[in-house]
Amino acid sequence: MVHSVENGDQVDETDTSAEHENGTTPRRRFLATGGTLALAALGVSPAGARTGPETMDEFETSVEETVASARTVIDSGPYDPTWESLADVTQIPEWFRDGKFGIFCHWGPYSVPAYAHEWYPRQMYNVDNEINEYHRETYGEPDEYPYQEFVPEFGAETFDADEWATLFERAGAKYAGPVVEHHDGWSLWDSDVTPWNAADIGPERDLTGELESAIRKRDMRFVTTFHHSYNLIGEEGYFSFAYENYPSVTEGYPDRVMYGNLPEQLQFDTWLAKLVEVVEGYDPDFVWFDWGLPDVPEAYQRRFLAYYHNVAATRGKEVVTTNKEDTLPLESSVADFELGRPRHVQEQAWNAEFKVADEGGWGYVEDRTFHSATRLIHVLIDIVSKNGQLLLSVGPRVDGTIEREERERLLAIGDWLDVNGEAIYETRPWDAFGEGPTRLEEGGEFVEDVEYGPEDVRYTRAKDGNAVYAIVMGWPGGGELALEGMAVDHPAAPGTPPGHGGTPPGCGEGPPGHGDGPPGERTGTAVGSIRLLGHGPVPFRVSSEGHPVIELPGLASSKRPSDAAVAFALEEFDLEPTEDAHR
Repeated sequence: MVHSVENGDQVDETDTSAEHENGTTPRRRFLATGGTLALAALGVSPAGARTGPETMDEFETSVEETVASARTVIDSGPYDPTWESLADVTQIPEWFRDGKFGIFCHWGPYSVPAYAHEWYPRQMYNVDNEINEYHRETYGEPDEYPYQEFVPEFGAETFDADEWATLFERAGAKYAGPVVEHHDGWSLWDSDVTPWNAADIGPERDLTGELESAIRKRDMRFVTTFHHSYNLIGEEGYFSFAYENYPSVTEGYPDRVMYGNLPEQLQFDTWLAKLVEVVEGYDPDFVWFDWGLPDVPEAYQRRFLAYYHNVAATRGKEVVTTNKEDTLPLESSVADFELGRPRHVQEQAWNAEFKVADEGGWGYVEDRTFHSATRLIHVLIDIVSKNGQLLLSVGPRVDGTIEREERERLLAIGDWLDVNGEAIYETRPWDAFGEGPTRLEEGGEFVEDVEYGPEDVRYTRAKDGNAVYAIVMGWPGGGELALEGMAVDHPAAPGTPPGHGGTPPGCGEGPPGHGDGPPGERTGTAVGSIRLLGHGPVPFRVSSEGHPVIELPGLASSKRPSDAAVAFALEEFDLEPTEDAHR
């Protein structure tokens, strides 16, 4: 990222159908249920039992065996590791398009110093960066107190996966999960491939497994995000300043594994092996890639996609892979935008990641500032109106606590979605994405400095086509609200008095040029109705220009559905965009 168990019932391990259904592997189920007691009976401490390789030879063997197991899955099909074959995958499942909103977590040993941002591990070795100065003053010289010294301090003492999952569910997320490995080469899962993993050192817990169980228990999809592409290119990658200024920290085993200090083929085999291990062990529905993927050879990219989709096919599911920097073909991936979004509606669904924190990076640091809940709700609305989905990042403290400020904002999003989710979930883009003064100017993507107001409206439509939603970015006040970005394209009943003719009383004024009167005169009743979500039906008329004009009640703040944004459902209208609409 550019900054800049559940303890279920024991299952027969030979029952592979149950294994796939529950999203666990036999080894993980053993550890999560009867395994702890079994180890204790043998006089072995589960917390001290290492699963990762203890020597360089063991590491190379583990990587080789994992890649070989993946090759078997790839060879079995149905997808081959060619772009032609991978173009046949379902790259955008319905669950992804319908879900719209997910949460992921930047959490790792970089949360220990909690200074500046989560790129601390890189910049602590950069003699021209103030993080290097801070590290020397606080901990000593980087080659005497290198990054790996922070790993045992990442204890996750108060981490409660069920508490996190409950919070994500209350926030309205439909999918969630952790950054399973950032650029720093440290893995949040119980790994046989790498010695730098959460089950062996630091918390000595399978944090990914605990989160997977808790998230799935709440019927959410499971997300794993991978940032390790930039790590596994050695001295040209994330730790380039360490190689340049403090090379001793990158040498010896197991340190060289953390720093990507490996022969070239082993670098890329390790990249693939880590992915294979997580897919096999945790069955993620959504694999998100950060930048650095262009440095991974295409052959490895194709092998991973074939492996991932072949595993998914055997498990009867459809999965998502994101694509940053136009690395992967869109026939087999979803485009991703960091802290920004396209200027217009996109034909293919896409993903954007944003963060709750404003200043201070993506992970936890001291004295962070945060976006307001209103700002985050507006970002979600704008993204969805353009055929996107939002993946929102939180940065827990090193002990596993999610700060009050982040919790409050997530719960506020959930409260808004409880009322207005009909206009977000299971929607598709309308013919135009909105209207109003705030829109992207020519020249690319916009990012965090855009502010919306009640004059800004964003449109979505129900995927069954029965409603178009107009979402106003704030409370517009009592009185008339004209939706000038759309027009009613359906004639009124000729000669029918206003408020009659099969629609609710007070809800009609025909478009110009229809009925018995002169053009522009109100002569009939428009077909349709309008609801204010969280309130109920509202009266409306159709202006002489054909715009729906909503008669807003003068509600006190305590009676409004929301002050952040309100949504209107326009049902049984024949609507078309006007020249005032943003397309």
